[in-house]
Amino acid sequence: MTHKKIPADQRERIALDMQARYYAGSSIRGLRDHTGYSYGTVHSLLLSVGTTLRGRGGRKGVKPNRKKA
Repeated sequence: MTHKKIPADQRERIALDMQARYYAGSSIRGLRDHTGYSYGTVHSLLLSVGTTLRGRGGRKGVKPNRKKA
């Protein structure tokens, strides 16, 4: 993967745009694919603007509903 340099004067604007998309439901991987930045770069940008990140994976400890016979 080629690394894309983020101009300093655009860094916050890009990070805030990613934050809005993340809060609207996009995943970090989805943002990575959309922007072409690495997962680590997207993660760092989100944190740089104070984004509260969701937990990893789906719901834990919840068993799927099963039909009763």
